Amino acid sequence: MIEIASKIVICLALAAFIGFLIGFIIGKATRRQEYATVTENPTKKVGNIYNKPLIFSCPRPAGKDNLKQIEGVDSFIEAQLNHLGIFHFDQISNWTDKNCEWIENYLDINDRIREENWVEQAKALSKTTV
Repeated sequence: MIEIASKIVICLALAAFIGFLIGFIIGKATRRQEYATVTENPTKKVGNIYNKPLIFSCPRPAGKDNLKQIEGVDSFIEAQLNHLGIFHFDQISNWTDKNCEWIENYLDINDRIREENWVEQAKALSKTTV
């Protein structure tokens, strides 16, 4: 009986070690892919998750806003913002400076949000769409 129990314990320990090893290898491989863009462009900083603006999983039932009405937002940037979860002017109008910095890092557009006054434009546009 003790012999069978000891074999079970050895098998469990071996399985745990193999599982840990596989998990470590998989984790290391996915981490490399996640930060590959950062190492390709060392000037690009990884954004702090706490500075990420409010995002939605889908637009409101009334539909998404045409973000291209904001000067400086083209179809490509609008698609990236929508993919991120930003669909409405009021989302952009509530951005703080740290949110703007996070979005600029995410979209790789340096200082465009502040220079082109996206937040102020979004505030004006959200008032007209209400």
